[in-house]
Amino acid sequence: MKTKNTHLDTVIIGAGFAGIGMAIKLKENGHNSFLLLERSNEVGGTWRDNNYPGCACDIPSFLYSFSFELNPDWSNLCAPHVEILNYLKHCVKKYKLEDHLKKNKCVESARFNSKIGKWEIKDSNGEIIIARMLLTAVGGLNEPLMPKIKGINNFKGESFHSSNWNHAYDLKNKRIAVIGTGASSIQIIPHIAEQPKHMTVFQRTAPWISPRINTEISDKSKQRFKKHPFYNRILREFIYWTLELRGMFKYKNSIAAKALKKESIDFLNKSVRNEKMKDKLTPDYEIGCKRILYSNLYYGAIQKDNVSLVTENIKEIKENGIIDDNDVFHELDAIIYGTGFKTGQFSHMFELEGINNKKLFEEWNINGGEAYYGMASNDMPNFLFLVGPNTGLSHTSIIHVMESQYSYALDYLKNLKNKPNSYLN
Repeated sequence: MKTKNTHLDTVIIGAGFAGIGMAIKLKENGHNSFLLLERSNEVGGTWRDNNYPGCACDIPSFLYSFSFELNPDWSNLCAPHVEILNYLKHCVKKYKLEDHLKKNKCVESARFNSKIGKWEIKDSNGEIIIARMLLTAVGGLNEPLMPKIKGINNFKGESFHSSNWNHAYDLKNKRIAVIGTGASSIQIIPHIAEQPKHMTVFQRTAPWISPRINTEISDKSKQRFKKHPFYNRILREFIYWTLELRGMFKYKNSIAAKALKKESIDFLNKSVRNEKMKDKLTPDYEIGCKRILYSNLYYGAIQKDNVSLVTENIKEIKENGIIDDNDVFHELDAIIYGTGFKTGQFSHMFELEGINNKKLFEEWNINGGEAYYGMASNDMPNFLFLVGPNTGLSHTSIIHVMESQYSYALDYLKNLKNKPNSYLN
């Protein structure tokens, strides 16, 4: 076991959007004693892991990007995942983060040593890093959630989660199932619907779906954004306030809720003529209870002759297919799980222990995650979450939240610098 110790002011865990942005801000403010630890062999977080067919952002990329690093070259209003991943790689290179970035560093534990007022971070190779401040930027979309279905491990065909897409598997002329109709699945289904012999989509709850505005950005517009970044900022501001107004849909009986509900229902009525299918695709809950999804292609794909929509629950998975609650057997060659992520679970992360023997993730697994501003927690000194519990947004860009948290983290670090022999709790 390695026992090499590295002493730093700050350690950031996770090199996705949140971690990369925080690293940039540390450098810009003269804090150069830090490391950015990434468990994978590449940066990018969720945009590295998710590369399924049709993967793209459903928030306009002019807003889903750093305000301090505008990109004039987005191909579409909502960019595909590869452009977002390349954008993050560009940020690492432009801001010279390579010397601070350590890839293939999987953190196993982080414990606060109150005697020295610092964190002891241990990786899977046994190396220990000692840091005064610890920032976690691991996000909520880093661990696939597999459903608890009887017989899930008995299936003998091909199976994978949407975030672990098997690009080597040929879907052509196969009988496949897609379990789930959330944000990933409604992007996947239209892009693969023509390939299989038959596709069965298992829907637990119908989502609210609105038309997707995904304008292609012309070369002329790109040149204008490059020459005059002010136009980029105007568009960014316009998108922000448009989404803020639309975000009022979360309040029942608000004008926004009524308008968006009408928009979604009109879109469904226009897209689906068959009344039986329309009933299946109509949500049984008020708009705003869950995230609204955006797609111009999903309703068309779900009505293809080789596609079936099943709304009965899954009773059991057998070696060669799925049995639903009506005891109908669906013979399959492959199962694709579009079942989301462990956003409210923490046991898959590293061991985290503060003062007074507080093991935060263990407590959160029992009681649920909760943190001040989604960042700080009692008995966890010199420690902050980036995009922590309850910071996820359903209507706009999470990057806006990240940048606000960067400011808080910098103020926190400034206070630590002014009190070199103590820690903040």
